[in-house]
Amino acid sequence: MKTYISLSGFDSSQIVSLIVKYGVEGKDTIILIRPEVEPDARGEQTVQAIRDLSRQIDSSIDLQIHRVDHRDFEGMVVSLKALLENAKGQIIANLSGGPREIFLAFTIACLSEAGRIFKATNYSDIERSLQEVTLPNITAILEDRQKTILKDVSENQPTNITDIAKRLSVSESTISRQVARLADIGALDVLQKGKTKEVRITLTGKILL
Repeated sequence: MKTYISLSGFDSSQIVSLIVKYGVEGKDTIILIRPEVEPDARGEQTVQAIRDLSRQIDSSIDLQIHRVDHRDFEGMVVSLKALLENAKGQIIANLSGGPREIFLAFTIACLSEAGRIFKATNYSDIERSLQEVTLPNITAILEDRQKTILKDVSENQPTNITDIAKRLSVSESTISRQVARLADIGALDVLQKGKTKEVRITLTGKILL
């Protein structure tokens, strides 16, 4: 089961591209984010186009419209964060299209709930294509030792657990546990390379560091 959550502007091609890329089927949900007050009929035309498309695919697809007050920035962030918290199944969030006032609030909400989002996408106006983006986990709180490990990896990557332990004069078992925790929050990438594990810092790690 998937829940698509997308900003909705005057161009339905962004949302269509999203559905085509990941596929949509019965019992899935599509949630379009719109302002409370429509400036003209073009926004409603986009909604109707997606409604017609979803009905053609499967009548059990649930199309919802989530209205926000574009004049209340704080209220938008809280409302959109709650929307993400309550979404079911795999959440696919599209960070493009729609009014700019809502775009910023939705981006902040997605960053605050990055751990719940299965895929995040952005539609390129330059290349006219949908691209996946990695949302950093900016809400994690690091211990001092974890910060030290991130700094070491950043300065010596690619590296491995044995070399980190030697440079920091800490046991390999301790480094292994901390690296695993940092990988769990998305701050490090750990890839098996033969008999060793290659460790690199991620965008999340760079931001937290």
